[in-house]
Amino acid sequence: MSQVILKGVTKRFGNVVAVDNIDLEIKDKEFIVLVGPSGCGKSTTLRMVAGLEEITEGDIYIGENIVNDVAPKDRDIAMVFQNYALYPHMDVYNNMAFGLKLRKFPKDQIDQRVKEAARLLGIENLLDRKPKALSGGQRQRVAVGRAIVREPKVFLMDEPLSNLDAKLRVQMRAELSKLHNRLQTTIIYVTHDQTEAMTMGDRIVVMKDGHIYQVGAPLEIYNHPNNVFVAGFIGSPAMNFLDVVLKKKDGKYIVEGETFQLEINSEKAASIENIDKYVDKSVIFGIRPEDIEDAAIVGDDPDYVTLDADVDVTEPMGAEVFVYFSAGDNTFIARLDASTHATAGSSLKVGMNMRKIHLFDSETEEVIR
Repeated sequence: MSQVILKGVTKRFGNVVAVDNIDLEIKDKEFIVLVGPSGCGKSTTLRMVAGLEEITEGDIYIGENIVNDVAPKDRDIAMVFQNYALYPHMDVYNNMAFGLKLRKFPKDQIDQRVKEAARLLGIENLLDRKPKALSGGQRQRVAVGRAIVREPKVFLMDEPLSNLDAKLRVQMRAELSKLHNRLQTTIIYVTHDQTEAMTMGDRIVVMKDGHIYQVGAPLEIYNHPNNVFVAGFIGSPAMNFLDVVLKKKDGKYIVEGETFQLEINSEKAASIENIDKYVDKSVIFGIRPEDIEDAAIVGDDPDYVTLDADVDVTEPMGAEVFVYFSAGDNTFIARLDASTHATAGSSLKVGMNMRKIHLFDSETEEVIR
């Protein structure tokens, strides 16, 4: 079993708390992604699992064993770094074989493992090249190959795709996911890119300021964020947040802004148990850009309520258009169908999908359940 468990793990650097009393259970063979902005503690957490950072408080288990005082080389883990950390004077074969040679593996077993990993990664023709003769994507594959040949209990990956160009990142995301399916090994992956997290992880751990804000499957976190931070961090473009007052008129719930009123879908309102507690109070109204559409396109769809807004900027993306709107003091972005007639400086009636909205407490920024 190669599960990883963190119990009450804290890391302090002097007076700075980098990771604050986190609990996390990573299942055997799971691909879990730690995601969050720079400085949130995700890389520090990974380095503590690896043994490269000492734990201030708490316990880390790999399998059944506490590894707090176990040296990195004895934890049966393999790490892939952001900068690949290849030896420049060695060719690809020896870079991949180096860890096995240190552990005094038989020569034929080293050869078998290196060639099998190279075949898996499609780099068999690169084994005699030095790192300086490789592209960024090829170096990244070599770094992953060096980890694979170890056949560790756990792979730790610290932003391994961040140095690649956008097209290659997309390709390598798919390659790493396929690799996980083949190897069936536990992978802990760190990134600041929420698209990587959404597309690769079995589960996502969203972190901020050394705390875990939410853990769940990608679509669970996307559809049911716990708070404003998670809602705004997961999804691209980010969720729109508008300051409104919640009203109740003739048994119907309405969010009221400076220049608009939007009636909440009755089924949505019924699903919010505490909604009456917030009537006549300020709340944060959240809606994703993909849940806003040109009213002319949605027509009479009952899930949509219309709003008149001014178009500030349009960004054609090919199959869709990102349109930035303003309504009074509120601004928001929509992902509209490419057939929209929205143009900068004009007004447009947009439809808000009121079945897909989110309401948050203005003071705590927690979701209103």
